Amino acid sequence: MPDNPEAPKQPATLFMRNSTGLVKSITAFDVLSFTLLAAGPMVLIPLGILELPSLYEGVNLPLSFGIAIILLLALSYNTVVLASTFPRAGGDYVFGSRVIHPIWGMIPSFMVLFSFVIGIGTLVPLALQAFFGPTFLTSYGSNSGVASTISTLFYGTHLDLFAVSAIILILIFALAVASTKAWFWFVRFVSVYALVAIIVFLAYLAVTKQSTIVSNFNTQLSTGFSTSAVLSNATAAGWASSVTASALTTSGAMIFIFFFLAAPISAYFASEIRNTSRSMTIGMLGGTVISWIIATVGILAWIAAFGYAFMSAFGFNALINPSTAPSGAFSANALILAVVANPNVAFFIGLGLSFAVLGLVAAPMLPASRILFAWSFDRLIPEKFAQVSERTHTPAFSLGIVAFLTVVVAGLDAYYSSVIGAFFATTVIVAIAFLPNGVTAALLPFRKKEFFEKAPPVATKRVGKVPLVTITGLVHAVGFAVLIVLVFLYPSASGTSTGKLFGAPLEIVLIGLVVSVIFYPIARAIRKSASHLDLAMVYREIPPE
Repeated sequence: MPDNPEAPKQPATLFMRNSTGLVKSITAFDVLSFTLLAAGPMVLIPLGILELPSLYEGVNLPLSFGIAIILLLALSYNTVVLASTFPRAGGDYVFGSRVIHPIWGMIPSFMVLFSFVIGIGTLVPLALQAFFGPTFLTSYGSNSGVASTISTLFYGTHLDLFAVSAIILILIFALAVASTKAWFWFVRFVSVYALVAIIVFLAYLAVTKQSTIVSNFNTQLSTGFSTSAVLSNATAAGWASSVTASALTTSGAMIFIFFFLAAPISAYFASEIRNTSRSMTIGMLGGTVISWIIATVGILAWIAAFGYAFMSAFGFNALINPSTAPSGAFSANALILAVVANPNVAFFIGLGLSFAVLGLVAAPMLPASRILFAWSFDRLIPEKFAQVSERTHTPAFSLGIVAFLTVVVAGLDAYYSSVIGAFFATTVIVAIAFLPNGVTAALLPFRKKEFFEKAPPVATKRVGKVPLVTITGLVHAVGFAVLIVLVFLYPSASGTSTGKLFGAPLEIVLIGLVVSVIFYPIARAIRKSASHLDLAMVYREIPPE
């Protein structure tokens, strides 16, 4: 770059872009595997059977799932359209900044990056203590060696839990740095294994009589309680056997479902996807539908096998009853063992669900680094974040920064989870992160008509004379706005560990929102003052692949 900012030729070269260095190595099957993990149906099932009948007692689950799919389809289609029209690294940031305004692109990308870093860091200790630990202890807890090792590593000192969490994070991030293709092989493995595990479990559910399940549960006493004791223990602690759901509890359950099944984040690495339109349609849209089917069938079949009242009481003991909740005995693994009866098969299934959580940990890693990459490519942050290794074709520095932050969060969670967990209103953060794209999609045919008309056929479909993406964009935007309002009316669905939204959790959300709004104006002012560059010029172009 010339030293003299007033040199005549500088404006002509100032914002010329070279290739990003990222390569198209991601296939439709990769996107599909990624969506199955990012949507988290195999995680939603074991958590949903505990939380939905208890935290949202009396909720009509078929109705909640039925409403959720409408918004899921709108979100998925809008993601496919925008990624097909602008197949660039950065996802929501690129879509919003080019179609509407740079600040509109910063809001979702900043909020989603914030949720990614927190989510990755906190999910690893959760995976160890709530999934891997019970999987080993339920099937092989009688083995003193296994019980001692698991108890020491996962439930012993804070340092042990943090050390194991940090090692897992570093290994998965190292794989993402070494090779995007190799990282996706990891994604394929855990997604396929988890899917096979849940199919095996559903097969057992289909052929095992309810009387046999009850008998197995009473014989094994994996929780220390018989079925009748589960009910009486929950009742003594304040659980009621018959509660009629309200509109707010139903909406709260839908928010819970949607929180797991919404997975538009593959758009953040759209520039690396081969045949973006086709691959996103198959992987993103198809993966969302498959995820919804898996979760719906899995949860409804599981609850039907054990009975709604029993699952409500079981979930109450697992999450709310102070005499049993801290024990960790009331996990999905005890129910799995009651269905399959064989501890080895139960271990295979439990390990699959544990891998699904590990996949949910890995899923945001690439998108998080591509957000930093896109900001850097547009000169909002130092250019170091946009550097791509010529050997691995990965943004190693950005991945390293995200890795460092998530390890810090994992440490905080390992030592202070009971305190830290209360402060994050995850539902509100994610809803704010996902809402802007609905508006962007709705306005795409009008604000960027030239790009819309040249977009692949999947993007240009119409209902009469109205672009389909405008209709789905409005459904998407209004739906998320309603979700945000409902969270404020029903704070138990806010995603905080205390079920409270106001105070510190709301302050963190508002601080994040304010930072996302002022980030671009401040970056623009700094860049203009330091090097006489006007960042507004960046948004007059579409960055290259």
